[in-house]
Amino acid sequence: MQVGELERMIIFFMINLPQNKTGNKKIHIEQTTYKGTNKLLNEARIGLDEALTSKNLILVGDGQWKPRWGTAYYGASLSDTIDGAAEYVKSDGTTEIIAIAGGVAYKSTDGGAWSSISGATFTADVQCYFMQITGYLYIANGTDSLARYNGTVLSTYNSINAPTGLSGVKSSTLSAGSTIYYAQVTALNEIGETTGSTEASCAVNEARDAWTSGDKITWSWTALSNAQRYQLYISDEEGDETLLTSTTAASFVDDGSLELNPYVIPPEDNTTSAPKFKSMCVSGNRIWATNNDDDMYKVYFSGTGQFIGVFSDFYGGGWINLEKGGREIPQAVVHYQSGQGEGRLTTLCKTPEGKGAVWQIQITSATVGSTTFSVPSAQKVVGSFGTESLLGVVQTTNDIMFPNRRGWFNLGPRQNYFGILRTEEISAKIRPYWNSLEGSKIPGICSYFYDAKVFISVPTSTAGNTRIIILDTERGCWIVEWTIGAKQFFESTDTNGDTHLLYVPLTGTKLIKIAENIQGDLGVAFTTDYTSGRYPLDKLWKEFARVDKVFIKLGAPRGVLNFEVSGSEKRGGFRGITSATISPEYSLSGFGYDPMGSVQLGDSAGTVSLFSDSADIRYVAVRKKLRDVQFRLTTSTIDSDYVLLGIILEGRPLKVNSPRAWKAV
Repeated sequence: MQVGELERMIIFFMINLPQNKTGNKKIHIEQTTYKGTNKLLNEARIGLDEALTSKNLILVGDGQWKPRWGTAYYGASLSDTIDGAAEYVKSDGTTEIIAIAGGVAYKSTDGGAWSSISGATFTADVQCYFMQITGYLYIANGTDSLARYNGTVLSTYNSINAPTGLSGVKSSTLSAGSTIYYAQVTALNEIGETTGSTEASCAVNEARDAWTSGDKITWSWTALSNAQRYQLYISDEEGDETLLTSTTAASFVDDGSLELNPYVIPPEDNTTSAPKFKSMCVSGNRIWATNNDDDMYKVYFSGTGQFIGVFSDFYGGGWINLEKGGREIPQAVVHYQSGQGEGRLTTLCKTPEGKGAVWQIQITSATVGSTTFSVPSAQKVVGSFGTESLLGVVQTTNDIMFPNRRGWFNLGPRQNYFGILRTEEISAKIRPYWNSLEGSKIPGICSYFYDAKVFISVPTSTAGNTRIIILDTERGCWIVEWTIGAKQFFESTDTNGDTHLLYVPLTGTKLIKIAENIQGDLGVAFTTDYTSGRYPLDKLWKEFARVDKVFIKLGAPRGVLNFEVSGSEKRGGFRGITSATISPEYSLSGFGYDPMGSVQLGDSAGTVSLFSDSADIRYVAVRKKLRDVQFRLTTSTIDSDYVLLGIILEGRPLKVNSPRAWKAV
């Protein structure tokens, strides 16, 4: 054999020699920060920085998973299921919690005993809504009369009836003729105005503008003991009366000298008890309200200054119909801004398919004769989405956010769109989860902005809001899900200056507190589950690698933690590969915790402090040929805690033939 042939054979052999299966090159896959939950992509497409499952977890630091906050009862029991609660700030700056249960209003200070509040009752099992302004806490439920609490008692907007007995008598200088004047009279109290009385008429021989001295019609009616004044409307056409005058007497002499105000007509609704709405807010120094089941297209507004809370147009209030008879029905009002940054009353509407819309309303003043009145005008935000979840609307640092059947949306200005408001969905990464929610219970979704996070309680069954998901606005990601549910969130600050995040449970007679320093849910352990996606070990996802070890770094771990590694083997497919139980050691300390010999430091039981390693590193041996890998960290004991500081996979690439099971037949 010639030397040249031998060299060629050696080169050929070396080229085709099977590669060293262990090789010298190593694989290191490391993940130390995380970007929330991804329910949109298949688990094989999720990167290691996102979680397939993040059950009962929260993100801390610059993006590390940790078991969520716990819950505990706050305050004493109430008499019945709670239909709503809110904080009330009294005139001296102290606070109370006001709650409605079984139709009765109660108050409590610092979570102490509840005492009932007299003056009004409510229909039981109907959600109540709250808003404080001018020293009053307004309470509405859309069923009962609007009530307000002044720190001592409740009062309601007491309705008065329209006046009766209206008649018109012409002067002796006028005779009966073919010119007929028609009239209606309304009564006003400190809140609003009644509807018009039964129409009366008086026939004369000359029109008002031709009357001379002595010509007149005296209109009179039966006085009402609880009316502060009356408004008289007249017209020369039946059913077309407009405002002539306002008077405190039960009669008025019309001598033809006053001009009619064609812009003010008798109200269609009696506002002396305020409309029965649900949603309310303060915008432009007015109370705005909507969601009246009996008049579903109206948005109401009160007067300003001393007339805040008064909805009659006589006091600067009024209403506007948003596309009456259309598909968009107002659900919630909130103070926000226009695209130019000016304050605007913003109304969110629903539509049958769930898209909805957003309208903005502003008020201008007009004066006719001696009467000045408010003129509302509305403008629709083009291409906008709305909501049907009244308690789901939340204001963050810059935007308004809200749910609907298609996802979680926000309203706000957008870069490169100067002067324009836009709505956009920001729930794309959890869209399959959102689409699985119980559609009939979407209107009951509630949310709250706290600690730069939006807590959203959502319905996963016909029972209602049984879960909480979180939009972390600092890290721009979703956390899905917590296995607790609420029908309303609110905050309360006690006399010590401590602020508590509280919620009203679906059932039960106690408020519940959510806090970072509470273990378990109402004293019972909850399970946690971090599961990653299935991450390929090579850019070419068909390739295999020998995985030697997986390291996990935990911050201050406590309790019992279970760590699992799964992967796809060449034979056997995807399965659990190895698992380990991590039971970290920690120490207890605290002055006064126990006697030390014959000496005890302090005269109380003291406080126990737990100390564990702030960077506890563990590993599991794998020693398997894998194509992809998945990590899972779970806990189930009440004392379990940790911060997932990172995971490192260590291995070496392999060159192996494809499994026979892959071959398509």
